[in-house]
Amino acid sequence: MNHLRTTVAAAITCLCLSFAACEQKDLGVEFNKVTNGMTLSQVENLLGSGTDDTSSAGYGVSTGGVLDSKAAAEKTYIWKESTTTYQVVFKDGKVVQKSKAGQ
Repeated sequence: MNHLRTTVAAAITCLCLSFAACEQKDLGVEFNKVTNGMTLSQVENLLGSGTDDTSSAGYGVSTGGVLDSKAAAEKTYIWKESTTTYQVVFKDGKVVQKSKAGQ
């Protein structure tokens, strides 16, 4: 009976390790699948979780001369892999631009 448990445990371990190996993504290949109009959720399904790299919203002056803050209409997310950085810009929740820097 112990032999059966050991065999089952070894099989489960191998199965888990094979699933973990499948989870690793080649960001360059997946990044090429990103297209304008995709949502952040769709992009993260391809690339994994990104890092919000949106610069501060800044300030503006209303027509009445009152200083107010502006919410950024665009959000920038980045993904890094080795020496390459992938950047995707979203406007109103949809991809409008993408770029990569590095190798």
